[in-house]
Amino acid sequence: MTELAHNMKRINFKDAKANFGQVFEDVLLRGEPVQIMKDTGNAILASEEVWRGMTETLSLLSILGLRESIHSCMHENIADTATELDW
Repeated sequence: MTELAHNMKRINFKDAKANFGQVFEDVLLRGEPVQIMKDTGNAILASEEVWRGMTETLSLLSILGLRESIHSCMHENIADTATELDW
């Protein structure tokens, strides 16, 4: 289970349904998804901003070699990096 899943607020379906307006507002104000649990399965309610961020991240990480490039750059000394773009 990911760190996000461990810290995510959880609410049962019955309570989410009864208080949907408040749950919705909490998700928007906090910017954090909420796990809604039901016997037949669970769902995640996330803001549009969080959803777009997740899909953008997945899209970028699906580009061949980009993940490795980002990872290797994270270990570079900032003083050794270029200060201008090469055109």
